[in-house]
Amino acid sequence: MTTRGTDAWRDEVLAWVADVTGLHPTGEVTQRHRAWSTVLRVPTADGPVWLKEPAPGMASEVGLHALLARLAPDAVATPLAVDVERHRLLLPDTGPSVRDDDPDPSDALTAALPRYADLQRRAAPHLAAMRDLGVPDATPPALPARYDEALATIGGHGDRGRVRRWSHELDGTAPSTVDHQDLHVGNVLRDGRFADWGDAVLAHPFASLLVALGSLRRTLQVSATHPAITRPRDAYLEVFGDLGTREELRARAETACRAGVIARALTWQRGAAGDPRFTDTPREVLDLVGDPDWLAGT
Repeated sequence: MTTRGTDAWRDEVLAWVADVTGLHPTGEVTQRHRAWSTVLRVPTADGPVWLKEPAPGMASEVGLHALLARLAPDAVATPLAVDVERHRLLLPDTGPSVRDDDPDPSDALTAALPRYADLQRRAAPHLAAMRDLGVPDATPPALPARYDEALATIGGHGDRGRVRRWSHELDGTAPSTVDHQDLHVGNVLRDGRFADWGDAVLAHPFASLLVALGSLRRTLQVSATHPAITRPRDAYLEVFGDLGTREELRARAETACRAGVIARALTWQRGAAGDPRFTDTPREVLDLVGDPDWLAGT
């Protein structure tokens, strides 16, 4: 396999696109190369298509995206082609995100999070299939092992007892499922679907609120108790209303987000390895485990 992002790689993947779809570039092919993935925008006679090849540590995205698209085509774009062995995902143009429309981001998430929660509930029965695809396991039973992994690979002196308590408190309170782990308004599409599953892990569903609400709070510069944060939180939790009282669900959400910091640190370690700009990021994120601020992990 040629090195991702090189001219030879680009020629190879464009030949693959032509082979599996019959589509050829009709204009300039643009490339965005990062430590965690390389993306090509390819103009064709049928409109632009997007080729994504994740880094090896993030390669489970390819199979996961294909699986979610089969389970919920209303929520995840159906690929034009998939090559799991070579980590290639070819997607149609999905249009702009809600961020491109410059709406109120709190309103946008309040509308989007219940749809995302519905996707999580539909995906939950397929947990074993997602695990078989290599999606990292940060479900409540796996949290102590993931924390040990983080301490071993990233470093630090952690509180294993705290993580075991979180694992015990969360286990069995909601079916484990996919956690997008990068659910900001830039990954919520105008057509109602959700993009960019590269950071995804398996987790307690409520861990998804860590990035969704943490990024929103950072954008708006408000507190975690501001209505702009609590309104989308409650809209999301309403989809899980059969699993507990509102107060119980809110408390579990805070615990799940605190625990979700562990997976975030490991994702940075997998995705940004070798990029000097992010050398310290995994350790900085891992050091936030146990922070009193339940949205500190973003």
